[in-house]
Amino acid sequence: MTPEKAETLGRQDEAYAYRAFISYSHRDKQLAQWLHRQVESYRIPAKLVGKVTGVGTVPRRLRPIFRDREELPASGDLSAELSGALRKSMFLVVICSPAAAKSRWVNEEILQFKRVHGDSRVLAVIADGEPYASDSEIPGSHDSECFPQALRYRMGEDGKLSDIPAEPIAADVRREADGHRLATQKLIAGLTGLRLDDLVRRENQRRIAQITTVAVGAMMGMVVTGGLAFYANSLRIEANEQRTIAQHEAAAARAASDYLVGTFKLSNPAVENPRTITAMTILDRSAQRARTELKDQPGIQSRLLATLARAYNNLGLFTQSQAALESAIPVIDRSGADGAEAMLVLAETYSREGALDKGMQAVRRAEALAGPLTPATAGQHARASLIEGKLLISATKVKEGIAAFDRALADYKIANDKPPGAVASVLNNRGLLLSDDGQFAAADASLTESLELFQTELGANHLETGKTWFALAQNSFNANQLPKAREQIANALRIERGVLDPDNPTLANTLSMQGQIYQGLGNLAEAERSLREAIGIYQKAFKGPHYLIGIAEVYLGLIESQRGDTAGALATLDDAKHNYDVSYGKLHPNHGDLLVNRAKVLARANRMAEAKSDCEAGLQILRQTMGPDASFTKSSAADCRALAPPKPTPVATPPAAKPAPAAPAATTAAAAAPATGGKTPANAAPQSAPSR
Repeated sequence: MTPEKAETLGRQDEAYAYRAFISYSHRDKQLAQWLHRQVESYRIPAKLVGKVTGVGTVPRRLRPIFRDREELPASGDLSAELSGALRKSMFLVVICSPAAAKSRWVNEEILQFKRVHGDSRVLAVIADGEPYASDSEIPGSHDSECFPQALRYRMGEDGKLSDIPAEPIAADVRREADGHRLATQKLIAGLTGLRLDDLVRRENQRRIAQITTVAVGAMMGMVVTGGLAFYANSLRIEANEQRTIAQHEAAAARAASDYLVGTFKLSNPAVENPRTITAMTILDRSAQRARTELKDQPGIQSRLLATLARAYNNLGLFTQSQAALESAIPVIDRSGADGAEAMLVLAETYSREGALDKGMQAVRRAEALAGPLTPATAGQHARASLIEGKLLISATKVKEGIAAFDRALADYKIANDKPPGAVASVLNNRGLLLSDDGQFAAADASLTESLELFQTELGANHLETGKTWFALAQNSFNANQLPKAREQIANALRIERGVLDPDNPTLANTLSMQGQIYQGLGNLAEAERSLREAIGIYQKAFKGPHYLIGIAEVYLGLIESQRGDTAGALATLDDAKHNYDVSYGKLHPNHGDLLVNRAKVLARANRMAEAKSDCEAGLQILRQTMGPDASFTKSSAADCRALAPPKPTPVATPPAAKPAPAAPAATTAAAAAPATGGKTPANAAPQSAPSR
């Protein structure tokens, strides 16, 4: 191969976002998940890495692989996200089975891929059935066809399937055929352009080297047989302990399964219609049954209540979640380690409701229930530190919050149980706190790493991925990079509107942030639309005052002021202050921020004496709560120094009659204790979007 050809192939390789797109029927989901892990974790033998083949330079790892077909619409075309992923994928891997052959969506994905990339880069993995069985004349054999129609034939120049057989390259994972190991190697060969013989030979050499290393180690170990015997006995004891734990977990899982299945039984089949039973009905019924029927099984009761409370939280029903857990606190306390999870869910609920002190108390109780830090309990301790860090973010305690996130990262390193996205979540929240402290570049690096982990572990359209786009937008907003923030918040909103109900508070957080960004860009109409939608969702979810409502109202007040409605702006800020007072319960930096922004409204109305008084009162609160050297305190002080009455606008017509004096300020410096919240970047507006 000429150097020019190799360079061209290298550029083509770099043009793809994904090495492959896995297309499969929902019935083959388990195999798709296994295959996804196998391909992304496969290490190409070192001597083959960098070799130039017909599909480009052989990489060390084949990642990322796209697999995201959990749900598809009942009708219509493939989503824009899936179509885009097909265009950006170098290969299409089709998991073939009778279910896949009958799947409209698998067939459509093959068609779309072939129209863009042709036939040569479609690879098949046979899971069940027989290829070309539909061509057989044996009665009943058609049902065993495993190749979708679009896979069996070549694509014509007109973009439609021809009648020319395609004869795709296929690996067969079934035990009587290639088996999982050889099928994986065949697929790797197809994805890299390597010869299967070279790949198998190098892989065998690697395995022989590994076996040799183990054998040498075993021979050396014979010298210390006595020590090994002692160690083996220790392992036997540990294995017995682990078996006991596993038996306990299995029994708890069976009991929980039986309980949840029983919840779906109709209490009165004569009058209950199963088609009209709602998720709320099931959740409420489950919570009530857990409290009454599982009194003698506190561990199982605690686990079930934690699961139900998480479901309530995901629906934005924080009051129901709190009620279910608070009523069971005596049971949770008797559950030991089983109760730690329930207490952590309660702490998260308090955090999302703005009850910061209660949230911190729940974290401490969860840590006590989890017991000493060990690999088995490290996951719960890490989550406790993560929630503590989130609470400290809301309290704007930067150093303490960063320390909490550092503890969470350290605990996850030794944890036996580390769910996907766990480390990414810590990095996300740590980045938010760095952003609050004015360390925007460091925050962007932490958040970008978090985004990459979420996209790899959970998917490009997962809710946590959307939340991380939100966090990046918030950091860009803080850094006064508004165009960049606008694009990032649009990514977050696109993902969240696809996976959340329209009245979910998480969606409101993103709308609130979008409103702030639009306000900073001067697009007042779009800003007001986003903020009012956010406030409506918050009010429905919280059923009363909440600091998130206050944050959105601060920006809404600034918009009203920009439009010349000083009285309306001050009334909106007063309501924001009330929301902060109820949520925080004591002096908070957002109170100082509120007064600084109130001063801007007053200055725009040429009420300079009141404006300077409020600004100084706000700075005093910020110095007291955040410190005089905090970047936010300094930027707010600069805003106060820049206060000035509006410049008169020259007019050609005679001046209008003198307007009536504006209404007196509802909040004065003397009454400035709790105002409203949301931090401001140096450009003047409060950063009201909440940390997640």
